[in-house]
Amino acid sequence: GVELASVDSLNLLSLAPGGHMGRFIIWTESAMASLDKIFGTATTKSAVKKGFTLPKNIMSNSDLNRVINSDEIQSIVNAPKEGNKRYA
Repeated sequence: GVELASVDSLNLLSLAPGGHMGRFIIWTESAMASLDKIFGTATTKSAVKKGFTLPKNIMSNSDLNRVINSDEIQSIVNAPKEGNKRYA
């Protein structure tokens, strides 16, 4: 089915019921402009929420595969256990 939602009253349960991210969402240009006004952008603060700014990126290197396989991470990760197979 098709559902409509107002940008002013979005919540996680309407966008991802049950916590499953998998909805196909179509945003209009005016909805995106309204989101920028409500939540702000990377460079501007919110015009609606007093003192609200978007969180900054924590990772400086977005190549996650390279980070996980780096020597620093692999030196502290436990070795995989042998013989323990998980069945779904």
